Amino acid sequence: MSRHNHPVPHIPRPSSSSPSTALHHWPQFAKGPVGLSVLVLTALVLSGCDRAGEIPATSSTAEADFGTLVAACTQFLAAREPHVRPGGSGEWTKTGHSPALVQREINRTESPVTPYVGKIVIKDNEAQATATTEAAAQAITLTPAHLLSNRTHTFIYSFDGKLWRWQNGQRLTKIPGQNDSTVALTLADVDAAGPKGFAGCVPR
Repeated sequence: MSRHNHPVPHIPRPSSSSPSTALHHWPQFAKGPVGLSVLVLTALVLSGCDRAGEIPATSSTAEADFGTLVAACTQFLAAREPHVRPGGSGEWTKTGHSPALVQREINRTESPVTPYVGKIVIKDNEAQATATTEAAAQAITLTPAHLLSNRTHTFIYSFDGKLWRWQNGQRLTKIPGQNDSTVALTLADVDAAGPKGFAGCVPR
């Protein structure tokens, strides 16, 4: 029985000296099922690397930090004291506020930039009385009979995954015998010093 020696086919090897050979064989490999699997796996690995540095915002972090903000706001409101200011006609005006009702709300959003939004609603009554002198105004005890208006302040915040930030606000004022009025509030309005501000309700 005779044996025939079959010639061994020559398989070109990719080398730095023949870049065209290497480029010619990679597309054929990628078209097969194995090559496709490798490319898909590589894409998934790279995608995982891109997301490795991201820290997802958790509801517990958002809730805890917003709770701290609400507590600071509530404490600030509870510490308010009546104040006396000179009026435009020579009289002195004493203004005070009832204990505030503070309500909070936090919601999850679909936005990756602001995954949570929060709202603080503050309801109180404003009382006011006047006197001819500063001392007389200071001596006034404000009662429900001195009611000037019912007020509702609404503050909106957003959580960016790390911090809560101020967004916008408004004040709704109801005065007996007059039409209701709504005024938009800026961060400067809310963060203002003095009795008109709500500095304790601004994220720090």
